[in-house]
Amino acid sequence: MSTTSALPPTQVGDVYERLTVIELRGVRTTSTGARVNFALVQCSCTDKTVREVRLSNLRSGRTRSCGCLGREKTTTHGQHASRLYGIWAGMRHRCSSPNIRAAHRYTGRGITVCDAWNDFATFRAWALAHGYADGKEIDRRDNNLGYSPDNCRWVTRLENLANRAKHLPEDLEQWLRAEADRQNCSPYEVIKQALEQYLGVSRTGCPAPPA
Repeated sequence: MSTTSALPPTQVGDVYERLTVIELRGVRTTSTGARVNFALVQCSCTDKTVREVRLSNLRSGRTRSCGCLGREKTTTHGQHASRLYGIWAGMRHRCSSPNIRAAHRYTGRGITVCDAWNDFATFRAWALAHGYADGKEIDRRDNNLGYSPDNCRWVTRLENLANRAKHLPEDLEQWLRAEADRQNCSPYEVIKQALEQYLGVSRTGCPAPPA
């Protein structure tokens, strides 16, 4: 039995990779005499391209986009192993995967990536023109909004950590205090240990914070 025949019937609204079915066109006879099912689909790329495709190609994964995936692969040739590409891919993964550990901070809160940044070349051009450098991380100015040119900037790791600290959820703040009590130390010491582990440095001997 073929893989496609085992799948449930395709319906309007079904999504295959970047393509969403917007109309089922039915069976047509091709020039070779074959009877083929077609569907009208819309791509999630920035152009929102609408095209007609063979249903069998859609269901098997042979057709996954309007052609934008192939263009991106060409555009990102030599870039897929770069640090900036990894940041871009990680950003999109966080905002599209409901099963990751931090899903409650992204998909669970409706945090998305703007349409323009679904194209790596567009994101790369913005990054290079707005302060990207090795060692810097992407940061959202307003943590309640998504990733877009208007809401993002490049910051150092320490700046990123400081920004996150301003938005500690209540349960995390409660955990921090409980962990400090368990270790018989101040919340500052717990944060200090986490920073040292995250940054891979030791700051022993630093003066204690003011009482």
